[in-house]
Amino acid sequence: MPQGFFDFDLPLARPKWYVYLLYTACSAVLAGVLNFLVNITGLVKVESFNEAATGLLSASDHIAVLIVLYCIATPFIEELLFRYFIFNLLFKYTKRAALSVIVCAALFGLYHMNPIQMVYGFIMGLVITFAYYRHRILTIPFLMHAAANAVALAFSFL
Repeated sequence: MPQGFFDFDLPLARPKWYVYLLYTACSAVLAGVLNFLVNITGLVKVESFNEAATGLLSASDHIAVLIVLYCIATPFIEELLFRYFIFNLLFKYTKRAALSVIVCAALFGLYHMNPIQMVYGFIMGLVITFAYYRHRILTIPFLMHAAANAVALAFSFL
């Protein structure tokens, strides 16, 4: 890697506590709406979606393990990869925020490798990546991602 490849100029200002809460709540509501739409349109019966949901729940029989896995570990790793590394690299080299947000969200959607989750991931990726761009702190996208995954996990038990 060339020297300075991962040197990102990030601001040090921390948002107020209610900003974290607002973004997290918005993410949970959006995830709830998207999950509701997937359910009422019957897309939950699509084989590829069903396989993904079954795979999600097959990781463990214990709800605590599922929560740690899908609401803490997964958001942490994915936010580091997509927001910190991919978005920052795109933005550093393109200097175009909108393009960087859209490409990062598209890659996040493609990463989920399931047609329904690709659309869901792209939409959530747009919102989460914009929040990261706006504040440049990983805590906000992590909380947003964790909330969205918690809502998706709750819907899997319905």
